[in-house]
Amino acid sequence: MSLSGLFDIGKSAIFASQTALNVVSNNIANVNTLGYSRHEAILQIANPVEIRGNYIGRGVGYVDIRRHYDSFIHLQIIGQNQSYGRSYALDRGLSHVEQIFNESQNLGLANPLNDYFNAWQDLANNPDAQPQRTALLQKAKALVQTAQQMEGDILDTLKEINNDIVNVVNDINSITSNISSLNEKIAQLEAGLSTDKASYFRDERDRQLNALAELMDYTWYEDSSGRVSILAGGKTLVNDSKAFTLSTQVDLDGNRNVYFAGENITSVFQKGQLGGYITVRDDIVDNSLHDLRRMIASIIKETNILHRQGYGLDGIDQRDFFDQLQISTKDYSTGADITSTNVPDPSALSLDEFEIRFTSATEYEIYNRDTGTVVATGQPYTSGGTISYGGVDIVIEDVSGTPQAGDSFLVSPLSGAISNFNVAITDTQQIAAASSDLSLPGDNTKALEIVQLYQSDIADLNNTTFDGYYQGIVSDIGIMSKAAIDSLSYDDNLRFELVKKRDAISGVSMDEEAANLIRYQRMYEAGAKIIQVTDELMEMIINL
Repeated sequence: MSLSGLFDIGKSAIFASQTALNVVSNNIANVNTLGYSRHEAILQIANPVEIRGNYIGRGVGYVDIRRHYDSFIHLQIIGQNQSYGRSYALDRGLSHVEQIFNESQNLGLANPLNDYFNAWQDLANNPDAQPQRTALLQKAKALVQTAQQMEGDILDTLKEINNDIVNVVNDINSITSNISSLNEKIAQLEAGLSTDKASYFRDERDRQLNALAELMDYTWYEDSSGRVSILAGGKTLVNDSKAFTLSTQVDLDGNRNVYFAGENITSVFQKGQLGGYITVRDDIVDNSLHDLRRMIASIIKETNILHRQGYGLDGIDQRDFFDQLQISTKDYSTGADITSTNVPDPSALSLDEFEIRFTSATEYEIYNRDTGTVVATGQPYTSGGTISYGGVDIVIEDVSGTPQAGDSFLVSPLSGAISNFNVAITDTQQIAAASSDLSLPGDNTKALEIVQLYQSDIADLNNTTFDGYYQGIVSDIGIMSKAAIDSLSYDDNLRFELVKKRDAISGVSMDEEAANLIRYQRMYEAGAKIIQVTDELMEMIINL
């Protein structure tokens, strides 16, 4: 090796140390950057040269920059983020509902319900007294107002959850679009179009994948070009060339459903915030709201049955104390509609919601939503004919065609139970406390029967009392809310531990980087010294 070869060795040392110093400096600058993966300069020895049978090194050949990354831990973090997102959404939704039924602060229905039946007891003690009759109407109206306020608050919560679903879907579309763009950058850089590797873009894509995991559950894989594909329920949201968007639509029940290319895929989401919001929304509708409406409907039904049998101070019977239950219907058909409903005997009305499902143009089955079973079948269907079930007579008529297989019609005595909840009695003289017009005015028999309802097992409430049924609603909400809180805490702690494991591998250690900074600084100085000494030797030789 000639003397000038020392210049090459010194130069390689300077360039290598300069690159290493840049790597160390970048690590230090990003010590607090979320999701940043530490980089390390790996120095590769240059090919040696043979001189007189010996091989002598020629300095640093090139510097490779390695990204510290553990794919297994990254997969674990993505899975845990999906669980955390679900727990977050469940906790957010259930905590709102729990406040609506907050009996510890007397914000629920327990006190108005007790006051209502206590007012009947006071009337039974003084059946012809005007103050007790006036108080009863006031307590009944207070019960109505509280129930309607609670239902309104629950519906507001459901509206917020549906809005959250829209926001989450918009965020998902934004993230998948970003991931698609990063796919192209990574593929181009790692295909040889640049000497730089795409480690920084990979860090950013990992951050986007983690953010997406908090919003939804998905599966993904990376191809040989470095691009990732993302799938949800078998539907491709990101492929090797572009991203596909999700959308939302409102169904007949007012709920936001998630669509992909015109197909409803709401049911495929189980985790992430999207899965959590869908789950908690359905749970509130099917349990908390449904059970509250059922209890109020039962109060209306049972009170009216007894009240119609009694006599007011004016000697007249057959009056409802509350407005009668109204039957709500929804048509999931383009060829036929429910044109009328009738309740021949209010006392025979079942409080179960049911669907009339057509299996063909002439055959149908009746599906009980509360029991989850098919309870009856019927054929043939005739337009304008009456279908009777649960104390309701339903007439379905052809409108723009005939029913088709898959068409259904919802019949519910509960949907409007609270919104239509109202005291029908306007005159205190009409309150029926007596069981006979011959025993007026001091008869309290019927009032006592209504009082006894409070402690009676009600068939429509699974043979529990009004108070027991309501306490069951409150208890279920409390249990689910507590479970959501515990799950959120557990998922958050587990995610924190996984991030700590990631940081142990990919995170920046300031002590280590400070040592590397000094090490490469000395290397730079030594390389410069080699050049200085070589220059002096060359000058000495020239001057000889």
